[in-house]
Amino acid sequence: MQTQFRVLVSLAAVVIVLTTSWISWKMDYGFGSGIDRSLSPSVPDFMNTSWEHEKQSFHPHRIVIIGSGPTALGAAKRLYDLGHGKNNSVITILEELGKPGGLASSVRDDKGFLWDVGVHVVFSHYTYFDRVLNMAVPEWNYRRRASFAFMKGSDDTRRFIPYPVQNNIHVMDKIDQQKSLKGLEEITKNPSTRKPKNFDEWLLQKFGEGLADVFMRKYNRKIWTVDTKEMNSAWVGERVAVPDIKEIKTKIAEVDNGTDAKDSEWGPNRFFRFPKYNGTGGIWESVARMLPSHWFRFHEKVTAIDIDRKIITVETGTGVKTSHYSLAYDTLISTAPLDVFTSLLRSHDVSLWQMQELASQLVYTHTHIVGIGLTGQLPRILADKSWVYFPDSDSPFYRVTMFSNYSDDHVPKPGAYWSLMCEIAEPQKSSNPAYWSKDNLIKESIQALILYGFITADMVVSKHYRRLDHGYPVPSLKRDTILDTIQPWLKIKDIYSRGRFGGWKYEVANQDHSFMQGVEAVDKFLSNVPELTYPDPNRANSKKNTDRTIPLDYEFAIAHYNENLDWIKPHANHTLIYHQGNDLGPPFQFYGWERLENLGREAHAYLVHITTYYNQLANVTVFAQGDNMQGRCYKNIMQFIDSAKKGIPCKRAKVLKTWGHLFFPPKYLARFKKYKLTMANGTLGEMYEDLYGEPPPAKGMWVCFNGCFGATKQQILRHPLAFYQKALAYISKTPNQEEGNYLERLWYHFFEGVDKPPIVQNATKKV
Repeated sequence: MQTQFRVLVSLAAVVIVLTTSWISWKMDYGFGSGIDRSLSPSVPDFMNTSWEHEKQSFHPHRIVIIGSGPTALGAAKRLYDLGHGKNNSVITILEELGKPGGLASSVRDDKGFLWDVGVHVVFSHYTYFDRVLNMAVPEWNYRRRASFAFMKGSDDTRRFIPYPVQNNIHVMDKIDQQKSLKGLEEITKNPSTRKPKNFDEWLLQKFGEGLADVFMRKYNRKIWTVDTKEMNSAWVGERVAVPDIKEIKTKIAEVDNGTDAKDSEWGPNRFFRFPKYNGTGGIWESVARMLPSHWFRFHEKVTAIDIDRKIITVETGTGVKTSHYSLAYDTLISTAPLDVFTSLLRSHDVSLWQMQELASQLVYTHTHIVGIGLTGQLPRILADKSWVYFPDSDSPFYRVTMFSNYSDDHVPKPGAYWSLMCEIAEPQKSSNPAYWSKDNLIKESIQALILYGFITADMVVSKHYRRLDHGYPVPSLKRDTILDTIQPWLKIKDIYSRGRFGGWKYEVANQDHSFMQGVEAVDKFLSNVPELTYPDPNRANSKKNTDRTIPLDYEFAIAHYNENLDWIKPHANHTLIYHQGNDLGPPFQFYGWERLENLGREAHAYLVHITTYYNQLANVTVFAQGDNMQGRCYKNIMQFIDSAKKGIPCKRAKVLKTWGHLFFPPKYLARFKKYKLTMANGTLGEMYEDLYGEPPPAKGMWVCFNGCFGATKQQILRHPLAFYQKALAYISKTPNQEEGNYLERLWYHFFEGVDKPPIVQNATKKV
């Protein structure tokens, strides 16, 4: 009996311990009863201490993401690509609304018009961002950016001026033109080397008093709602194009002589793409569908965060039927507005109040979106435009987008309806609430559009309205000091606040920037890979960032001019197109599509690929032209993969033993009518010796013809990056160079032979 009693007591003790541990586990993971472990006095301190000790040894990394817009989805997608969300981590995405997208969502009204929450188009500085969107959204419209300012001149005449205005002052009336030119001449003769104290000083230093008075101050005051003297100049970067006074004078002279001067385009964002269906919100709903559905918790609002115990209080449900539960985290990514987020924090840290006080000093605007659905078709004066800026005070909006130009899906019936989307900025603290009411802003917007001659009142069939409490994060004078204090403090607490308002940096607040802030935050806390976008906006905006990719087992790098690409469609999700022609976009969606200058034949595209992705190559890369494997190529492009693995880059044609200039029959040369062949200064042998540092082989070498071949990653990496950069320099001058033909004969030699794996010696272990 005593033995049985002892066994029963022991079993009871085990049950108590297991039950206690199970309760702690439930509370730590936020499942079940809604007990908040950080606040409940019924949970003994020793239990918390014991659990804290035990969980370090076996619990998965708990990552919580607040919000489900581009930044949140960037973080989640990176976690998914890196294999997280399984046994190694628990990922939870909390979204207050009922669907993903945040400030980049879309809605269709009851008349069938589709509207974005604000105006978003897809520009990109990042390969990773491009590839994710390529896989998420199958169909896109590609557009040439056509933006204008519509403004009244000194002659009281309103006119469209191509944007950026500072590069197109030849379109202005003569008084504004000369006033702007005079200011530019003054700063050219007497350039300032002093660091500007504010944005207004920066404008004067870059554009002069004339342009600042004619356009810059008016427009920036309207969009930011604060004086330009109250803004810093650190945010500007590439967002403001600095004019070339010589080019401006040339165009003014052409206009004065009766010649039509070509309007200037702004280089970084000359083209953009937009989804064919479901608007901007459709992009992010598609990205969300690429992720595990159980990661998302919709209609769940964060109401408090105990950063000492790392416990989030969450309100779940809609309307009056709500409840609360607690959720534990190890790392927190917040995309909520920084001022709102810091107000939710709870801590015994005495510096918390200081962070909350600093965050409350951040400046922002409210944005009102007014969508006008119209019958008929776009008038001729708007049909060729993407969007228009309005600096004058006789309209409430600072920008109007010809939204139906982006996609036929934005209207109930293409050709029978069209739409305009107006953006209006309200100061953070505004008086006269009647003016900022929904009804008044819709009325004022329609009246201004009628005044400008864009629409008539009887055209209007739909009126859409949305107010964004946080519209634009204003780059105020104190902004960077505030952020430089708050963000490191949060990071110490294992919190990353990123995104348009989580990071509060307008210069990196586009969709691509926001998405990549989430990606880079994940790389930072998981692998300590330094962030780029948030800490260094100017560097992020100065180039195409290719250091993060989604690796493939094999890929096809295709040099394309104007050939039909239907033949490669079955392999589109493994294909990168390097387009050297004039197409705005691809005929269908590829894994990658890049626009290149038409230089150096197909060899230029191949070497751009190798030098760009030298450290992110697929296991096998096949290089081919867009001509459906014409000439001496394998007719099935997949054959190149097996051939490359065997050390044979292409179909061998013959052994080459001559190293001089190449012989080109007249019939061959006659094919190049538009781009005649540019003869090389040196010989093939001289190029070989320059690349290899030794004379070409006397026995000759096998050659590839027709520029089609494959190579494994190891075969490409035999040569250092500098080797390919030197080869690329040879063919970066004209569209059709003899050096391109030289390289066509060298590809086989570059990559032939199988790379043998290293021999691993069996070591005898002494015990």
